[in-house]
Amino acid sequence: MKKIFTVITFGVLLSSCKQTDKPVSDKKEISNDSIKTEQSIETAQSELELTELFSKNKNEVILKLKSLSDKEANALYEKYFEENGYLIGKIAEKETKVLDNFYSDNEADKKNVKLLEEDFAKHQLKIEEVGEGYVEVTTTNDFYYNLFKDYVTKDYKDFLYLKSEENKTMYSGDAALAISFKDLGDRIISWENFMTKYPDSKLIKAVKEDHKRYQMDYLIGMDNTPTVERAGEENYIYPENIQEFDRFLKKYPKSPTVYLIHLLKENFKNEKLYDILTSEQNKS
Repeated sequence: MKKIFTVITFGVLLSSCKQTDKPVSDKKEISNDSIKTEQSIETAQSELELTELFSKNKNEVILKLKSLSDKEANALYEKYFEENGYLIGKIAEKETKVLDNFYSDNEADKKNVKLLEEDFAKHQLKIEEVGEGYVEVTTTNDFYYNLFKDYVTKDYKDFLYLKSEENKTMYSGDAALAISFKDLGDRIISWENFMTKYPDSKLIKAVKEDHKRYQMDYLIGMDNTPTVERAGEENYIYPENIQEFDRFLKKYPKSPTVYLIHLLKENFKNEKLYDILTSEQNKS
């Protein structure tokens, strides 16, 4: 039996970016008038299918956005994203029996999975394979971008766009990168450009954490897609990664990741390579 694993669409939970400069009354209004709390979600299960509740909440958000300022829309996005995670988790929990048989060859199981996927599609939800026998329930890749792009501040709009583009493809699975190192290098640049453009954004803390993770995956890879071969004394950087690093250095010479690439090349034989790289990352 395969396992099910539920994660949030964007991978980065923005609870660390909560609005702190808004009046308490404004926050309370958004919370009470636009999004159902966990308690109300539990109550609503007896009245609606959870997928229908998901769409109902979305429609309420669409109406609410029309009367909010851009900063209030930012706060609403954060609240909605967080509470959607709870609701999606409940949806996955309810459909565990079907999802557990996602990879089954049994015709009845296949039919049930197809019916569930068709129902999810009506609500902009989907089942996504994430490797190692796991699947997740998530929104479509551009769900939040399309919903909020015309209402939030420019930094939030750009953030949501970048995330929607990233979520078109699986990032990793089976302890390996599912995208190319070149694509990952370009992804790093996209976030460096974001941080340069919006240094005071409330999203910066979360973006920096993602950026550091991307840098480390780019520099040393994952268990099944490493950049360095460690075979006794014959340690070396794989030629394809050398080629990619050289491309990056040439194309993005002003990137802060350039120094880390040089540091990797100088220390790839060192057993403390990870510590060396993370120590340098933490200086920024």
